[in-house]
Amino acid sequence: MRTTFMLLYTCWSAGVCVSAQSNVLNSIVGETVTLPAAVKDTGFLLKAGSGIATVVSHSCQITNYSYSARLRWDPSSGLFSLRGLRTEDSGDYTVQDSGANLKTFHLDVWDPVPRPQVSSRSRVKPSCSVLCSVENGRELTLSWHREGRILSYTSSPNLSTPLSLPLEIEENSAPYSCVTANPVSKKTVIGRPEEHCFESVWKPHIKTSAAQGGRSCSLQCSVQNGRELTLSWRTEGETLSHTRDPNLSTLSLTLEIEASNSTYTCVATNPISEERTAFLPTQVCGQEGHRSHDAVLYVMFVLRLVEFVLVTLAVVVLLHLYHKVLTQNSTVRRGQRRYQEADTAL
Repeated sequence: MRTTFMLLYTCWSAGVCVSAQSNVLNSIVGETVTLPAAVKDTGFLLKAGSGIATVVSHSCQITNYSYSARLRWDPSSGLFSLRGLRTEDSGDYTVQDSGANLKTFHLDVWDPVPRPQVSSRSRVKPSCSVLCSVENGRELTLSWHREGRILSYTSSPNLSTPLSLPLEIEENSAPYSCVTANPVSKKTVIGRPEEHCFESVWKPHIKTSAAQGGRSCSLQCSVQNGRELTLSWRTEGETLSHTRDPNLSTLSLTLEIEASNSTYTCVATNPISEERTAFLPTQVCGQEGHRSHDAVLYVMFVLRLVEFVLVTLAVVVLLHLYHKVLTQNSTVRRGQRRYQEADTAL
């Protein structure tokens, strides 16, 4: 078998065999490649002129033991396969069969392309923009696509410099695709405008009403609704309540509070912006309380005044009646004395 191999190799190196046909095979690290040249009974496999395996009498022997775990020869098809490819497997492979047919293949093993990352640059309408970036690699290209059309692309031979590609996106348009590719593979990430384009939130508005007696207040915060908008009440770093409903045109949130010196803040937020409106209970609740207290005091004063007037009138009436009775009694007594004096005179 060794003698047969040497004869075949001498034939090939002397140039007396059939001319080699050169083909290019591309594959990816970790995958399997099959050389499309069959050795049915007797032949050999070389890489860059060095023997890897020989086939004699329908039996294969691997002569380069670094390939022993990865190289396979299929007796039924006569084809050599190399699995678990590495970048160092790249090179020229030569297959010759017993009929002195020689074929040479150039194998190029590529690293798989990395997955690109899409991030937001500006998320405020109408000037929304995104950035696609990826770690650079051999013959790597980075491109933006939409509806099958290439919008922009970039590449760089400087492998130490990452690739990046910005893009201005249109609101309510079809999804955008960021694609990284090399000659053997590609990966795609979809960027949807609704994920990267938002309107700034409106400033929330607070309405207040004081409870009877002024001891508490009811606060209602409202704001024009928007995509992924959240409305919340906060105080001293604590979230008291919150709401979100994409089906409403206006969000509102009510809060009952006691009169205090704490500041309550109504906050409207979405992924790109935040607006706040602060409220100090003493601004309204305290004033309402004072007004209610003053009203009570005023009513009590009026009632006391009415009571004083009525009592005074009653006293005056009683004094008047008493004086009238005294006057009548005095008149009666004078009449009686006159009558007695007259009767005595007679």
